[in-house]
Amino acid sequence: MKNTQFLKRMVVMSIVVVTVWLFWPSMPQQQQQIMVNDALIKRLQIEAINLPAAAVQKKTTLALTPEKITLSDSATLVAKVYAATLKFPIYSQPLTDKDFDRLQPNHFNPQSIPVDDAGSQVTAALSQYRYTYPEPVFATLTGVNIDNAELQLVDIATGKVLLTSKFEQDEDNWYAQFEGRRNLPRQLQVTITALINGKYITIALALKYVDSIATLEGFNAPFHQDADMVLQANLTTREQGLYRIRANLFDANNQPIAHLVAKEKLSKGSSHINLKVHQSVLKGKQAPFYLATFSIELMSPAAGKPTKYGNSAIKKYEIKDFAISSLSDIPYQPSAQEKQRLQLLQNMAAGR
Repeated sequence: MKNTQFLKRMVVMSIVVVTVWLFWPSMPQQQQQIMVNDALIKRLQIEAINLPAAAVQKKTTLALTPEKITLSDSATLVAKVYAATLKFPIYSQPLTDKDFDRLQPNHFNPQSIPVDDAGSQVTAALSQYRYTYPEPVFATLTGVNIDNAELQLVDIATGKVLLTSKFEQDEDNWYAQFEGRRNLPRQLQVTITALINGKYITIALALKYVDSIATLEGFNAPFHQDADMVLQANLTTREQGLYRIRANLFDANNQPIAHLVAKEKLSKGSSHINLKVHQSVLKGKQAPFYLATFSIELMSPAAGKPTKYGNSAIKKYEIKDFAISSLSDIPYQPSAQEKQRLQLLQNMAAGR
């Protein structure tokens, strides 16, 4: 019995490791926290305990659902998902309007908290999660009965307040901003303190503010290379290392087509990276096309070393007069490594 339990644990761990290996998100998850005064916390805890019976029953049903999924089911699902991705090259994956994380990689999730027993809320948000110098940081605060509010930029490591800005009211919203600064600490948070109904409410929001490590200057005219349309990106880099550039391809009707990724070791100075669009994602799409949503990263060289980010001097790049018919229509063939990964997943699903 002990051996059986041990084997099950090992299979679960294997599935988790392989899943993370294959599908680990490329963008770090933003971490945001909320703090309220003690009196409000006590009221919220009392309300949470007195949940209606229907809500408790619904929650219990959802909690039991994962137990019905077997280890074989999990491995089979991962294998099917990975097999579907291999129909297209990893550097040119199909993109739809449902792929929010890729379409809005720098989105900031607004934070809302209740401020009274009637359920009134106040909502705080930043214009984005990661800023690159010299971008200004813009914050908004919405809700009822707000008398005044203040924004502070805080160094989390030391607790030091780096700057302060007062909120101003504009119709139903309150807003505040501060200009960008160079060499800000890595661990930052914006703390918003608002006076509402005679009580102070504090909301802490995490953000990143970085100096640009590279700048995307533009693109050269596209050319064809077998089954790929190649777009050469021109970069000015401030450090050497392994760079990754991402971009989204859209059609003439502003509909997403593909998510493009390229990696290359670059030296300091003027450099180039080729983004490639595989013919499989262009079938039935209407030209002209354009690129947008650029992301430039200097990959971490070692554990404990942070990823650094760049900026783009352009918002979009339009692709004109490219003949899709010039591309080879040969389907994408997975690499030997990709086939090995798929075989591993299929073996796990089959219990081998």
